[in-house]
Amino acid sequence: MAARGYPPFRALVRPALLVLGLLVGACASTQVPANVPASRRGPRGFWRANRLDRQGDRQGRWRSYFDEANTQLQTRGHYRHGQPVGRWRYYSPTGLLERRERYLGQGQSTITYLYPNGRVARQGQARVAAEPGGAHFYWFGEWRQFTETGVLDSVKTYDKGLVVARRAAR
Repeated sequence: MAARGYPPFRALVRPALLVLGLLVGACASTQVPANVPASRRGPRGFWRANRLDRQGDRQGRWRSYFDEANTQLQTRGHYRHGQPVGRWRYYSPTGLLERRERYLGQGQSTITYLYPNGRVARQGQARVAAEPGGAHFYWFGEWRQFTETGVLDSVKTYDKGLVVARRAAR
């Protein structure tokens, strides 16, 4: 007999097993395209980093390393259908965080460069645009430059990668 107000044990187990079965089925391996390198084959669950979708595009959590043993992290972020999305982190060969990027969509991102002490060195926005000669990456809008102690030093305004205005901090 179940305690007052609680459903019997069997009533809880069946839905739990159903949900567990659906989760395991959703994470099961699928047929990997022939053009996917052997280093990218294997379990395709949502917990695995560096996986590809059915079209061979990068998908989900992604990490790249400086070394073959995958011990020295170089970048960390997420892809959706081959496009970087959300927050990305970029590290130096010594393991220090060098820059943070946040992808906003339509090729636009906010970028923060850091000093080795972890303070912000400069901060602004960038854009990637498709042009006839290929992709073009450039800064735009206000970019703030800081000293190593974190004090605002100057502000530069960019238009398609060219400085159009400069002003010193007050």
